[in-house]
Amino acid sequence: MPKINVARLVEIGKPFEVGTADKPTPGPNDVLVKVEACCLVPNSSNIVSGGTDSDVFTLPQLPTVFGLDAAGVVEAVGERVFNIKAGDRTLGYAAVAIALGLGCMRILGIGRNKERLAELENLCHKGRVRTICSEDGGIDAVTEWVSEQTDGLDPDALYDCLGNGGDAYTTSRLAGTVTRGGIAVLAAGGAEGELRQTYLEAMSRDVAILGTMWFTSAEVDELIALIDAGVIDFSFLRHEFFPLKKVNEAFEMVGNRPGGAFNVVVQPSKLDD
Repeated sequence: MPKINVARLVEIGKPFEVGTADKPTPGPNDVLVKVEACCLVPNSSNIVSGGTDSDVFTLPQLPTVFGLDAAGVVEAVGERVFNIKAGDRTLGYAAVAIALGLGCMRILGIGRNKERLAELENLCHKGRVRTICSEDGGIDAVTEWVSEQTDGLDPDALYDCLGNGGDAYTTSRLAGTVTRGGIAVLAAGGAEGELRQTYLEAMSRDVAILGTMWFTSAEVDELIALIDAGVIDFSFLRHEFFPLKKVNEAFEMVGNRPGGAFNVVVQPSKLDD
């Protein structure tokens, strides 16, 4: 039986073991993808090292092959799969660039790293992206700044990617800045704690707080089309590539939270440099 290269998580908190596995055969409803790149995020490191999120984002029975945001080429499809064929490419995602491309006139970025925040502002030189460091004055200063930047009208939406080490209290306060009838989307899963609203706040502000597990296939197709058309520009991203044998170095790097526009990518098809 044909083999594929894999990196297995054998035990939580231990290094991955690189080896081979039997190449799967797609069932009637399956798609077999040859993974060319697999992106890692800080939360990935937290899960496999036994951090707090491992209680929520459960892994399959160990040993297991672990990865996120895989991108590659379709090798085979099952007999009941339509509109996908061998040779098609798959894609594995950035928020400010998308918001700029979709026409948002004012984007407010909040974070801890001032250097990364400056990079965000430089994505558009027309003042559409404005940022503040959450370390300068705390959450009270941030919420006041949000009100000033929107001329007291408040933002229409909050897209929250609060990472490891963050607390849900901050998200609750920021959700409280969203305009009546707006929406708050939680996308990271790295924060600890509970989101709190009084009954009266939930009723009178009518702000929907939603979770997201990223995107549907149709949304990915739309995103690809917008990138191809030049509407969304991801050229600012910086990629750090690791062959499969250096997967543990990749996890170490992403665990150190390089932040900003860095993509930490493992390439399973490349065993060595």
